[in-house]
Amino acid sequence: MAQETISSRPAWTAAIWPLVTGLAVGFLVGRETGSHGASGGASADSASDKAGEAVPAGTKMPVKIYHSESEFPEGWTKSADLASVTGVSFDGLTPQQKVTVLQALNERDCECGCGMGKIAGCVKKDPNCPRSPILARLAIDLGKQGKGLGAILAAIDDKQKSLGGGSAPSGNAAPQGDAGSKKIVPFAHNQRRGAKATKVTMVEFSDFQCPFCKRSEPTVKAVLDKYGKDLALVWMNQPLPFHDHAMDAATAFQAAARQGADKAWKLHDKMYENNTALTRADLEKYAGDVGLNVAKWKKDWDDPKIKDEVSQDMKVGTAAGANGTPTFFINGRELVGAQEASAFEKIIDDEIKEADALIKKGTPLKDVYTKRIETAALAPAPSPSPSGAPDDQGGKFDVQVGDAPVKGPASAPITVVAWSDFQCPFCSRAVPTVRQVEEAYKGKVRIAFKQFPLPFHDKAHLAAEAALAANEQGKFWQMHDKLFANQQALDRPALEKYAQELGLDMAKFKAALDSGKFKDKVDAEDKEGAAFGVTGTPTFFINGTRLVGAQPFESFKAAIDKELKGSKG
Repeated sequence: MAQETISSRPAWTAAIWPLVTGLAVGFLVGRETGSHGASGGASADSASDKAGEAVPAGTKMPVKIYHSESEFPEGWTKSADLASVTGVSFDGLTPQQKVTVLQALNERDCECGCGMGKIAGCVKKDPNCPRSPILARLAIDLGKQGKGLGAILAAIDDKQKSLGGGSAPSGNAAPQGDAGSKKIVPFAHNQRRGAKATKVTMVEFSDFQCPFCKRSEPTVKAVLDKYGKDLALVWMNQPLPFHDHAMDAATAFQAAARQGADKAWKLHDKMYENNTALTRADLEKYAGDVGLNVAKWKKDWDDPKIKDEVSQDMKVGTAAGANGTPTFFINGRELVGAQEASAFEKIIDDEIKEADALIKKGTPLKDVYTKRIETAALAPAPSPSPSGAPDDQGGKFDVQVGDAPVKGPASAPITVVAWSDFQCPFCSRAVPTVRQVEEAYKGKVRIAFKQFPLPFHDKAHLAAEAALAANEQGKFWQMHDKLFANQQALDRPALEKYAQELGLDMAKFKAALDSGKFKDKVDAEDKEGAAFGVTGTPTFFINGTRLVGAQPFESFKAAIDKELKGSKG
């Protein structure tokens, strides 16, 4: 499921960096840990760039240590290149500390699977990467502590190992392939690789700008080659809202399909080869490169029906729980993330056996997929609990609204308490779903909002305080909407701008932020959420039943309907 998580919430100290368990648990599983090479140089076990500081054993050091950004090799990322990146700030570093941090970020590769090269370059090109901003903040934190290059490089290496998870699925993602089974019926507009009638059909929900989708491509092609006529791939678009070019790429693919599947797949491959360059100008160039009639393609690209096709895919994906990318459904059986080939093969081999049994009983090959997804639809849905274990107190928590901002009647039979973070992209994605819940259950649902700013979101805590300062003046929900609509601009001037637009008493609002009036309140709600097992955002409690992540409306509906039925019984 799509959500941002933390494994623990310790105080910031000079020696501890909070372990981030990842963005979107579903699509962080199965990563490989690459080499920790530096550009040039050899292992230095005792030498250091900082007098009196030994380099941890085995840390690879560069040949040259720089003392000014002007000395950096051509092509290296500099501080000015990262000035606009949200959440990465060099404030508080001395000039030499800044140079040391930047050298570390330019020396080490980002091993997120995006292929963007060095950490500094990845931060610049994809600020939404679930890895490189974390590493950048780690390096900056250590730089402020006065650590030398060797210590920072060693810490980056250790952090990459902890984030990588090895080549096997990690932690809570153990039951790969059994995470849930869904009935996915492709549309006529969905492109297919492979025969029309096959024993196994693999539906992929993907995003052209997603680094993990790109990483999965060679594996997908390998299994298609291995299974030949027994396996086909169906593509469904799921552009994530925080990837600014993903929707354009998805509609570009659908427009290309009007000139034939072959051209569409060529553009598909071209976009993945260049998925850090997906502006409209880039896409137009790729359309010409793959032999499309560009004039016709551009006309189709702007056809509203093309965007409707993508929207239809997204609706199906969200309903099926494909909130992160890539997500695959193999004859209806869910597989989440950029997994190794063996994870695909296990399910495919099982499904071929099931298909053979159906064919032996007289089912035509063309009807095998329909039969298998009908079976899949009868399978129980996966538990929403992150660990897969039942929640406390028979599946319920004694969550109280307290003095949290609320909308909806106090007499409503359903209370939804949300722990959320204004800087979290998945929280933003959940906002329209919650509105849909309010509309569908008017008078029956009340929504309460509590603060859970994640420690790696540098603007989230102040944004939470600003929301409570607005609440003091009776405009929490208006500020809530402003903050989620402008997630990339949550610094102090921006918050004051939104307050002004909402007509707040500015002197009172500024005084609240200046004094930290609501800081303790934010921290208290954070601790309260942690006590109920909240480790990531968004997390909802529906009459005490926990629902984790940016779930589709159907997940809320199932929980609410169950509660309403129980209240009548």
